[in-house]
Amino acid sequence: MAAAVGAEVVVVHPPFRWQRDYARDFVDGIAALEESTGIAFAVENMYPWRASTRRRLEMYLPGRDPSDEPYANTVIDLSHAAIAQDDPVAMAERLGPRLRHIHLTDGSGSAKDEHLVPGRGSAGAAELLHHLVDTGFTGEVVLEINTRRCTTREEREADLRESLEFAREHLSARTRDAVAGS
Repeated sequence: MAAAVGAEVVVVHPPFRWQRDYARDFVDGIAALEESTGIAFAVENMYPWRASTRRRLEMYLPGRDPSDEPYANTVIDLSHAAIAQDDPVAMAERLGPRLRHIHLTDGSGSAKDEHLVPGRGSAGAAELLHHLVDTGFTGEVVLEINTRRCTTREEREADLRESLEFAREHLSARTRDAVAGS
């Protein structure tokens, strides 16, 4: 289907631990799919599940951090990074040119996958966007926010507008600063 619609990237989550057969061949399977289709299959960062405030369960296999595997294409989801308490800039540095796609969102660090409007949480969304500009990132930045709590169309549109303005501000601020300084 991705090829039929002209998609260049398909975002995938790593398998759950109980999907043993799928997990066993996942890394090699992703590479084989990319080679056979010419489409990038970008593996997304995930997060540990919390059984309590002190106990975390790793539910993904081969793992939740795509920088631990040799994937050619990867994704950073800022809400997932917030849950895992991962530093998205450090993850982006580890991923280097393999980073292909960003899910621009936010999170407070709670155990829930919040997908907040960027800038309303503590995931480091602005810092990641600045890092992307500074390093010449050429992949996609996609807004991925939860608007289910909005009760009106106007609220939903306001959240989407705020998200888009955040992205524009932080993806272009560095460029403006560099031009002004030259």
